[in-house]
Amino acid sequence: MFSMADSDKTKRPERVSQRPETGALASRIRRAKKQRPALAAASAMRQNELTGAGRAFRMASEFVAAVIVATALGMALDAIFGTRPIFMIVLLLLGFAAGVLNVTRAAAEMNANAPKPDPDKLVPPDELDDDDD
Repeated sequence: MFSMADSDKTKRPERVSQRPETGALASRIRRAKKQRPALAAASAMRQNELTGAGRAFRMASEFVAAVIVATALGMALDAIFGTRPIFMIVLLLLGFAAGVLNVTRAAAEMNANAPKPDPDKLVPPDELDDDDD
């Protein structure tokens, strides 16, 4: 049987010295790990931003979905109650209004999430100021 004293003797000795290429690799790994949080933060910011086409697609889909759902519901109600286009027309108009409201809310949400501009860069400096005359 092995005792605790025997297990201490069979342990591998830890290497204190590192070869030069291993030390260089270790320092490169440390530098990369220090840069990683900054890259992750930048990536997270980019994921929250939408491109122009992404914004347009979101707004169009918000509007079209509201109109289609309301029209389909109106057609279903017309079929159930035996009326011809009354519910479809009313709900089409309500769907249009809901679509406009959805687009307005989506635009307000996107504007609220957009990064705020630097006030110094909003107005270019006026180099030709004629007030000194």
